[in-house]
Amino acid sequence: MTTWTCSLRRPPVSGTPKTEHRRALRQRLSANRTNSAIEYKHQNISAVMIELGLPYIRGYTPMGNRQEALAIEIQRRLQADPALLSRLQSKPTDALPASPLQRTEPPQRAAGNRERASAGNRPGRHPDYGLLQAENTKRGATGERLVVDYERTWLRGHGRGDLADRVRWTARDDGDGLGYDVLSYTIDGHERYIEVKTTALGALTPFYLSSAELQFARSHPQSYALYRVYAVDARPPRFFALQGNDILQLELIPVTYRACVPAENPNGQKTTNGLDH
Repeated sequence: MTTWTCSLRRPPVSGTPKTEHRRALRQRLSANRTNSAIEYKHQNISAVMIELGLPYIRGYTPMGNRQEALAIEIQRRLQADPALLSRLQSKPTDALPASPLQRTEPPQRAAGNRERASAGNRPGRHPDYGLLQAENTKRGATGERLVVDYERTWLRGHGRGDLADRVRWTARDDGDGLGYDVLSYTIDGHERYIEVKTTALGALTPFYLSSAELQFARSHPQSYALYRVYAVDARPPRFFALQGNDILQLELIPVTYRACVPAENPNGQKTTNGLDH
């Protein structure tokens, strides 16, 4: 298992061609390991990385089933080498991508083994993966700007230059608290509320929704869309759109909590749960 998880800190995450990476790895494995077996194992590793909310191995589509021992070993590696998490993150650039957005179909994720233990139920110390995966404001703004340009170009291309001129980058101009980032329009002039989620990683990389964003999506099912911009540093950057029932079918996993100072009990004392000393 240790040999397999070396793929976390070595290519192809860093960009080395798969063939070269596979050849180097086979030298460390038993001779009876076939190329297809290596491919399958890397797809299993990608599945675990997706489950943990981390970048999966580029070029290896996540498989749905994997050994629980593999997930435990990957967590052990990440905990033992905190710098590995930062190496998995790509650094944002100042320049906008040279190519416009290209729309793709939403990806299909393989069904997982529902009987396996969740990451939160495994023993041991758990890194804050949500915090480590969060991408900075600069990258988010890049994705939003690309979506604004895409919507304006699309509307002009369909003969609605008047509506294109009304497309607004609301997250920048009105503040990031409305529940969406871009106000656009359908061809017949109806408003469309677009939430933009941006990553430099692959299409299956998990993203994060606030309670306000989720509530807005649920209350505007006919006019709300979520644009998942991925591979934002590539040429071209790409996105897929979720709208209507697609958004309601998202698999939602709570990763943060809102904490409040405990209220006083009727005797005028705060509840301590026996933790004072």
